[in-house]
Amino acid sequence: MRTAIRGLGEAFITLGVLILLFVVYQLYWTGVLAREARAGELDELDKKMKQNLAAPAQPGAPVAPQVPGPPPEYKDGKSFAVMYIPRFGSGWKWTVLAGTATDTLKKGLGWYDTSAKAGQEGNFAVAGHRKTYGDPMLHFPSLRVGDKVVINDTVNWYVYTLDKPLVNGAADKAVYKTLPEDVGVVAPVPAKAYDKPGKYLTLTTCDPEYGSSHRLIAWGHLESVQPLSAGEPAALKGAS
Repeated sequence: MRTAIRGLGEAFITLGVLILLFVVYQLYWTGVLAREARAGELDELDKKMKQNLAAPAQPGAPVAPQVPGPPPEYKDGKSFAVMYIPRFGSGWKWTVLAGTATDTLKKGLGWYDTSAKAGQEGNFAVAGHRKTYGDPMLHFPSLRVGDKVVINDTVNWYVYTLDKPLVNGAADKAVYKTLPEDVGVVAPVPAKAYDKPGKYLTLTTCDPEYGSSHRLIAWGHLESVQPLSAGEPAALKGAS
C-alpha cells in the first residue's frame, strides 16, 4: 500500500511539473518565438520599404505626383504589411501575413485570404492571438469608436477608423462579441456594422484571454490612403 501511495504521489508530482512546463511554454516561450519571428519579418518589410523609397528618378524628369500605388502581392504565409494601433501604445506594431493557418499566426497577424486587400473595395479582415505568441491582441477590449488602425504595405499607408457596431449599445465601444461560427463578421459588407458596400476593416481575436469559446470583433472604414513617400500619416504622429 505504501509503495502504491508513494508511486501515486510521484506520478502527481511529475504531472504537476509537466503542467507547469506547459504553462511556461504557452505564456512565455511562445512569446519569445513570436518576437523572434516578428523581428525577422519586420526586417524584410523594412528592406522592401527602403527599396521602394530609394527608386531613383531620371534626371530632368518631372516630379511624379504623390498618388497611392497598387498593393503588393500577397503570398500565402508571407508578411506583406505592418499594422499599427495607437490605442495599444506607440511600441505596438505587428506584421500582417497572408493566411490564418496556425503556423502563420505564430509569426504575427493573419489576413483572411477570402477578404479584400488593404484599401480595396470590400472587407480587409485580420486575425490575431489574444494570448500566447506575443499577445498581440491582449488589449482588444480597450478599443473605442474613433480609434485609428494604420497599415503600411511597403507601398502605401492606409488609415482606418473604428466604428460603432450596429448591435452594440455602448456609445464609445468598438468591440462586438460573438461565436466562432459567426462567419458573417468578415463578409464583404459585415451586416452587424454596415448596410452598404464600402472599404472596410475587420479585426478578430479570441475571448476569453485563456480560451476560444467566443470571438471579439472590431470594424472600421477606410479614412485615407497615401503613398509611402508622403511619410507617416498624422494618425501615427504623437501616438502614445
